[in-house]
Amino acid sequence: MLKKLLITASSAALMSLGIVSSASAASLNLLVNGGFESPDIRPNSYSTINPIPGWSLTSDSAPGSGIEIQDNIAGSPFEGNQFVELDGRAVSGIFQNISTVVGRQYQLSFAFSARPGTADNRLNVFWDGATVANLTASGAGRSNSNWNVYTYNLVANDTTTTLRFDNFGELSNSRGSYIDDVRLVAVAVPESGAILGVLMVGVFGASSAIKRKQA
Repeated sequence: MLKKLLITASSAALMSLGIVSSASAASLNLLVNGGFESPDIRPNSYSTINPIPGWSLTSDSAPGSGIEIQDNIAGSPFEGNQFVELDGRAVSGIFQNISTVVGRQYQLSFAFSARPGTADNRLNVFWDGATVANLTASGAGRSNSNWNVYTYNLVANDTTTTLRFDNFGELSNSRGSYIDDVRLVAVAVPESGAILGVLMVGVFGASSAIKRKQA
């Protein structure tokens, strides 16, 4: 009975601080509409919209550009039914502001493909204004998209962080970079000392409960 009570109290203390459930919490995508499935456009079509849920066009995007959503019209998506093309009409950028914790580590991942038949597509990635990556891809000779997934570990320096993608530096020809399945998750790495401290709180709580019960 004592052993069972100690385990129960310790588990409750861990769960109250989110340590037991940290793995599931860390896997939660902090981005809105990371797969660009909203708004849901007609199958086998495309639509240029600004803004879309979660994402807005950057102010320095070329005149006439927009956020182009495709649904299986010039290549297959990486996941779901839709993705974004960054040079639908002109070179452009999109961004999303995320609530973050200063000093917390985050993992960013996304799928990037060149447009089929296009030799030079570029993708620039920024986190809070700092360059994360400058990527290039070629779709020359391809009849379908060729997705590659990129992953980066990042640290937040503010309570609100801007994630940005653009294809600046690319020739504007309405045949731009594809992005899909953008994910941002908090990396949960609880320190062993913190876990031990919580366990001690659980044990103390269990002991106190036993004393009260026997008094």
